[in-house]
Order: sequence, then structure tokens, then C-alpha cells
Amino acid sequence: MATKTNQLIEENNTLREQLTPANKKYYEDLLLYMRTKEILKDDAVIEQELLTILTDIIAAQQDGVSAVDYFGKQPQETADDILAEVPTHWFSVLKMIGSVLLGYVLITAIPALTIPTSPVDIGTEIITGLYFTMAAFVIVTYIGRTTYKKQHEWGRLGWIIRWLLACVFIAPGFLLSFFLKTPWRIYLTGFIGIALICVLLVITGVIFWRENDKTIWWPFVPIVLIMALIGIVTRIPSWQAFLLNTDPGRIGLAVALGVALIVFYVLIWMLFRRTKREH
Repeated sequence: MATKTNQLIEENNTLREQLTPANKKYYEDLLLYMRTKEILKDDAVIEQELLTILTDIIAAQQDGVSAVDYFGKQPQETADDILAEVPTHWFSVLKMIGSVLLGYVLITAIPALTIPTSPVDIGTEIITGLYFTMAAFVIVTYIGRTTYKKQHEWGRLGWIIRWLLACVFIAPGFLLSFFLKTPWRIYLTGFIGIALICVLLVITGVIFWRENDKTIWWPFVPIVLIMALIGIVTRIPSWQAFLLNTDPGRIGLAVALGVALIVFYVLIWMLFRRTKREH
């Protein structure tokens, strides 16, 4: 089912480029609304409906009919009627939750393994991951339900306020990761730690390679690789004492992390500039 859904999304992304700017804006609002308003619905059915609507709008566009004239000035009502007919798919929801949790673990596990003298708190990882998963679903649902609401009279200030509220909403997750301690802490030193880092790198690499759109993930590649390399070399007995217990070693690790962060922010900035140019 996931393969079918990905194929539909990829076809949608390709066909959408045929739309005029006005029709594209109209359709992408509709797409955002239908994808995010009802996260419990069967995503494959929703993607098929979206693709059908897109092909109809393209056909109407070729006949000189705009999307708003073809689909109507109240797309939200029509979308709600379509969503009401889409069945709830609990297995897909469970897979989605599992995917978000797996993504969180993969993103945070390698940084957690960077320094071998610090324990990995499995309990904190699970609790924090569940919180971020819940926060992600709440934010996505909010985006869907407010897609067609009129913008607040405050304009840009309204967007800033909503962004700040989102930050406040996800802040407890970061506080949990920093301050929550559970009894389920383990030290992964030596060969066991190195083997686990390598396994996580392989899993992350496979998932990254299979991702259709890798653009948004490229900024994370250098920092993950550098942190993984640090986690490996600091577990090699002949290097560990120098890297962790001497000033040159610690300075070298700090420089490596600093370079990773600089590269990360530069790539994020380049991605933002590219996205801004394309839109």
C-alpha cells in the first residue's frame, strides 16, 4: 500500500507542473487540506482522489476553463464530501505512527551515541519520541483545518504568533530530552557501540536512498556522518584517551562538530533560497 501511495504522490508531483500559477495555487491548497485534515483516513484512497481531481483540472485548463470555475468557489465543502466517503484505515495510522517514531529514533540515536562515556537513555528516547509524534499530528491537523480560513487581520504578525505557539508546543519535547532521566540507561562502549552506529548508518542510508525527494534531507547528511565518525573513533581504545581526556583531542572534536553545524546551516540556507526561488 505504501508503494502505491508513493507512486500516486510521484505522479501527482509530475502532473502538477502542467498547471498555470493560479490553478496550481488553487489545487495545492486543496491538496494540503485533504492530506492533512483527516489523518486517520486511508491515504492511498485520498491520493487517488487527488490525482483524479488534478487530471480533471488539467483537462479543463486545456479547454480554457480555470480550476475555480471547474471545481467551484467553495472547494472546502467539496473536499469534505469526498473525505466523508474515504474509509478510516487504522493500520495505515499505526504504520504512520511507527514511521514517525522510527524517524525520530534514527535522527537522535547517532547523536546520542557520539560520546561513549554518556549513557543512552532508552526510556527518555521512547517518551520523547511519543511526545514529538503527538505534537506532529496535532500540528499537521491544525494546518489542514486552517487551510481555508481567512488570514488574521494582523497579517504577517499572525504568522509569527502561530510560529511562536508551535515552538512553545514542541518545546516540552526538547525539555524532556534534556532533563528526563529513566532507569533504562545503558552504556554502549567499544565494539558494541561501533557496531550499533554502523547498523544505524546502514538503515538510515537505505531509507534515505529509497526516499523519492531527497532534497529536504541533504542538509542532515554531513552532520550525521560526522557525528557517526566521532562516535566510532572515540570508541577505538587506542584513540579514546587522547580524544576524550586531552585538550587537543577535545578541541579537535569540538572543531569537527562546529564544522558539521556550519555545513548544516549553510545547506539549510541554500535549500530555503532554492525553495523561495521556485515559488
